[in-house]
Amino acid sequence: MKRHDPLFEPVTKRERPFTGSYLSLERLTITLPDGKRALREIVRVRDAVAVLPIDNHGIVHLVRQHRPAIGRTILEIPAGVIDKKETPAACARRECAEETGFRPRRLRKLLTYAHAEGYSTGFITLFAGTDLVNTGSLKLDKTEFVEQVSMPFKKLLWLVQRKEIIDSKTILCALLVADSGAKDHII
Repeated sequence: MKRHDPLFEPVTKRERPFTGSYLSLERLTITLPDGKRALREIVRVRDAVAVLPIDNHGIVHLVRQHRPAIGRTILEIPAGVIDKKETPAACARRECAEETGFRPRRLRKLLTYAHAEGYSTGFITLFAGTDLVNTGSLKLDKTEFVEQVSMPFKKLLWLVQRKEIIDSKTILCALLVADSGAKDHII
């Protein structure tokens, strides 16, 4: 937002009490529109991508993995943090191949959105991936443990509608693909 925005909150003080390998925490002192001061805590993270890989038969390839932050193992689309000097599309292809064993030759950008705009700087770019090439194996990081799960796209939509999928990027991606004009060739 530009400074002439009446809701803009200028930062008067910035502290960084924690810096980790993936994120850092900033404590900001800001001036509210009424002139009073307030604190804001911001989590700084690198941007990420997520991709819904869909083969020529309408089968989607997902991953099950444990997410310690919520204490649950969940079903979700392949995703990951964009490396330095990597484009979102290159990251989507890499993450999809690493986590599912399928590399999409074609990507369709669906949306870039702020995933937790109330406290985080991160944006996620969503893609639909098609024209999949089987790479033959997963290439997971040493600390990454996932199960690859394949199912018809219609079943994924059914799981979303039954509220069995709790991952926002997976829900959003599935609904965007279902709502798109290209849905007829993948369902």
